[in-house]
Amino acid sequence: MRFLLWPLMLMLAACASQGARQAGPGESAFSPVTHADFRHDTLALSWQPGFCSTESGCLPDQPKAPLIGLHGLWASEPHTLEQKGVPVQEWWRKGCDLFEDAGPAASPPLDAAMSATLAEIVPHTRQPLVPHEWNKHARCFGYAPGPFFAKGVDLRQKFARSPVGAWMYARQGTVIAHADLLSFFDKATGNTQAHALQLRCGYDHQGRVVLTELWMTLRPDGLDAFPQAASFMTAVDAQDNCPTRFLLSRW
Repeated sequence: MRFLLWPLMLMLAACASQGARQAGPGESAFSPVTHADFRHDTLALSWQPGFCSTESGCLPDQPKAPLIGLHGLWASEPHTLEQKGVPVQEWWRKGCDLFEDAGPAASPPLDAAMSATLAEIVPHTRQPLVPHEWNKHARCFGYAPGPFFAKGVDLRQKFARSPVGAWMYARQGTVIAHADLLSFFDKATGNTQAHALQLRCGYDHQGRVVLTELWMTLRPDGLDAFPQAASFMTAVDAQDNCPTRFLLSRW
């Protein structure tokens, strides 16, 4: 009888093992499949009142909440392109179009719930940002559209609900010091990496210097720790263009 049980036990073990292997893709759905040899991710969050008050602004249907929006999640230039001598500025301009195997540009297939969420938090620009972000920053890495945008949504929410987000909400409509925001960011997150947070400013339609975006340099293997210190990296390129003081706009 004992010998008859062994084949059954082996079958059950094989089934359990197969089930465990099948769970893997779901757990790593956000992981890049191709061209994954990049150094860091940049999380670009928009301060909506400032972002929408500069240049061509946002469309009339732009939601007035939340104040902190999602612009994108950008992989840095893959090392294979660096080795070919492709300047980083060209990567910034063209992104995934530099890869022949990226496939044709197309709108990402998203379910109704994700589409509704993105409509609430992504700035409503004249050129729709969601397909732009997908085609320029994601399609060449083999991401699944749903998990890719879900990661950006999750990171934005964590930042908005963090002490740094609360600090900014409390000061909307006031002129703040560049150094004060960076100092509080370091204190609240424990960050010690130089330029892990870089601020982007522009001129609003009244000629005032306003905060438009926050760019954070993140470890690809540390996203789950965001916004704790372990998630940040030193920025390679200096892209902070905000002056000593600027307006944190309100609607």
